Amino acid sequence: MSRSGDDEQISLFGTPHPPEVQPATEERKAKNTASPKRPKRKTSAPSPPRRKSAAKKGSGQVPEGDVRLTANIREDLHLRLKITAATRRTTIGELIEELVELHL
Repeated sequence: MSRSGDDEQISLFGTPHPPEVQPATEERKAKNTASPKRPKRKTSAPSPPRRKSAAKKGSGQVPEGDVRLTANIREDLHLRLKITAATRRTTIGELIEELVELHL
């Protein structure tokens, strides 16, 4: 089989060659000239600072009266705490508070 050109090749799936696409440069130029640039908005005076709410809510916020505790424990103990807290439908933090109050 000789390769003299692409016109002689047969399509594998019987689909015709895609039509050649001509760039539409004149249409793009017409669109660019027709739409004027928007003027920049003037900046207003800076807004007053936001007041801090009495009780912050959201992920990572420590409730009022509590402190954050970071502890390194064995992986198997962490898994036991996690499973116990889930079965009791509570948090690990509340579970630790109960254990500390009972044993200290």
